Amino acid sequence: MSQAGIIIANITVLVALGILTLSLVGVNELKLPPQANGTHTGYPVWHPPLSNSDEQVNAATIIYSAVLMIIGGALAYKWTNFDTKTNSKLLTYFVDRELNKVPTIEFDRYLASYCLITSLTGIVYYLIDVGKIWATVGVLHNANEIIIMVSLHQGGRITSNSVLAWLLFYVLFAGALSIYLEWPFDALWFKVQGLCSDFALVIQFTRIYFNTSKEYGHESHQRLFDPERPRRDNTSGENAVAVTETIEDRALGPFRPCYILLLVLASSLHIFGNILTTIWIYNFHSYVIFSFTYCITYPLYAYFVYLDTHTYAIPPAQKYIILPDPSKLKVILVTLSSIFLAILTARIGIIVQG
Repeated sequence: MSQAGIIIANITVLVALGILTLSLVGVNELKLPPQANGTHTGYPVWHPPLSNSDEQVNAATIIYSAVLMIIGGALAYKWTNFDTKTNSKLLTYFVDRELNKVPTIEFDRYLASYCLITSLTGIVYYLIDVGKIWATVGVLHNANEIIIMVSLHQGGRITSNSVLAWLLFYVLFAGALSIYLEWPFDALWFKVQGLCSDFALVIQFTRIYFNTSKEYGHESHQRLFDPERPRRDNTSGENAVAVTETIEDRALGPFRPCYILLLVLASSLHIFGNILTTIWIYNFHSYVIFSFTYCITYPLYAYFVYLDTHTYAIPPAQKYIILPDPSKLKVILVTLSSIFLAILTARIGIIVQG
């Protein structure tokens, strides 16, 4: 897309966002749902009373997802711990527009911590349900998503010294609003800002997949890894096999760009469940489905780490993932689109509630 096209897209989304925001002005607070009380604490929580609910099924699903996330996160950390010097062919690199390359190991560890931190939010959810107290832990889940997106924006790893300060500000600001706003604005705030980061992850992972699928194998990228390599390197199958024999037994098979689809699928499942509970807030099954998506989403992230650290490149191919354009206009477009989709989801939820 040309720069003019990006500017037009930004203006279009901004106008749509303004119209959508104005549509919220006339919402009648009296029609908003009442709060249920937490099972274990008795405190008001961020959802209405659910009819025909089965507490045993709900608790079992939450615990099941937490266990799978803990296992996935622990294994993902374990898989990132290998000797990169003796197993350099197992390393994958992020490549940006300036042809800078950065190993994906740090990103893989962010995914591992994402699994573990989210498992903590699941455990607290089981103990006290989703509400103001839960938000003190739940905000860490969103903070981890921000870390992942910032690392991708900065080429595959966080390089700015100010990121930690901004992240701390976000945690304090988002947590404070979640605690001190009155119902329903506390829940609405937390839900919308969480949807924003969820939509942004889906958009960014999708951009990465299409970028890599389109440009993987381009000569400029190949020569980045081996500047002395001739332009046409018809490595025979016998030499390719010899390469694999030098790698440790941990090698699984050759690298495929389609593995990035795991990131797209995982983030899409997560946002799907989040949308369900935003629109059908009275439906018990929407909450169970959302909880069950965690059983799939975070093991998928762990599986991506497994493939990323256990596949190899057969020369002349290399292992690399092409990052999307981090220009300001593109970042603004992704940000505005994510905010628009988040508020649109909340608006649809209000309409469905009557």
